[in-house]
Amino acid sequence: MRKRSKENLKSLTPLSSSIWINPRRPWTDICFALAGTERIVSNYARLKYAGEDRYYGDVWRYIFYKIKKISKENKWEYPNEHFLVRLAELAVQESIRSDMCTRCNGKGYVATGYTRIDCFSCDGSGKLKRTERYRFRFMNTPERTWYRHWRVRFRREVLGIVDVFEGEIDRALHRRL
Repeated sequence: MRKRSKENLKSLTPLSSSIWINPRRPWTDICFALAGTERIVSNYARLKYAGEDRYYGDVWRYIFYKIKKISKENKWEYPNEHFLVRLAELAVQESIRSDMCTRCNGKGYVATGYTRIDCFSCDGSGKLKRTERYRFRFMNTPERTWYRHWRVRFRREVLGIVDVFEGEIDRALHRRL
């Protein structure tokens, strides 16, 4: 494991078994690195990498208010405020959710007893695809409306908020460790 890897943030969780070939960084080093970041970035890192679900509300609220601010600045037309709430939920869910396929557990195939069959959910890759279909169904908007108005906004503006978090975490780990 690399010294400055985000996987080291798992050191904040209870100690793992001794199956790790390379031990993780001590949790004190990780906390020292996160102390140099904004509070919301630290909360996001703890939510995503250490699995501390108690920070979900803080991260969601921050993203919601940023989306609301962006929508006012850019004069987005949206049906109601609940739409922005769902947009923030979608962003948080996509950023913290694992990419591993749950049907095949990341193997890419399903064993039938006699043979192996490529997983239908992930097409044999072991990773889930984040599809636009899932997104517009989650948002409960018509497909055409999603593609025409919200697809690019979501990718550029909303997921950009999360990208800033990831960049800050990278900088903190490279600066401190």
